[in-house]
Amino acid sequence: MSPDVRLPEGAEVVAWAHDAVLPVAVMIASPGGARAVDRMLWHLTGVVVGEQFAAPVREGVRVRAGPAGELFLWRGFTLRLRPAQAEDYALNLGSDRPEVFVVARFDPERGVEPLEVTLSLDQAQNLDATELRSADEMVLSTPMPSEVGRWLEEFVAVHYQPRRKGKGRGKRRSKALYDAEVGDWAGDQA
Repeated sequence: MSPDVRLPEGAEVVAWAHDAVLPVAVMIASPGGARAVDRMLWHLTGVVVGEQFAAPVREGVRVRAGPAGELFLWRGFTLRLRPAQAEDYALNLGSDRPEVFVVARFDPERGVEPLEVTLSLDQAQNLDATELRSADEMVLSTPMPSEVGRWLEEFVAVHYQPRRKGKGRGKRRSKALYDAEVGDWAGDQA
């Protein structure tokens, strides 16, 4: 920013020169007892945000256990925003229910282990890859926390450029050309 540019008092400068990163943790609940081997009964209960969830390695900690099941907190994940995916983010924000997507793997002995957290459904479904996700991976979703929504809105406002609607593919036919081909029947009254 040049020294002669002055911002209003209290204004913040948002600079997105590169990928934006936010530390998050994933909360996953398991069913109780023998039902824990059924991958369809495990579910994502939420995503929490903040520096306290930053960790150099991904680790899962059981935070609650009881007859109804267990709750695990997985730290060491980040949401990373990339300018190239701004359109995906805008679509997510514009949906009826903006979501956070978690790609996870199920192991019958260890349960559901998150692998990746993203705000792009295309990235979660691996649509840009030449190979589909493996059968033991699944994509879970949870409502987007409000602080993530505000952060994402700022990023999208800077990086998303809606596609311009171009002119139609064909030229519009003039009335004279239409009349020449089809005929002007209005003047042929007897």
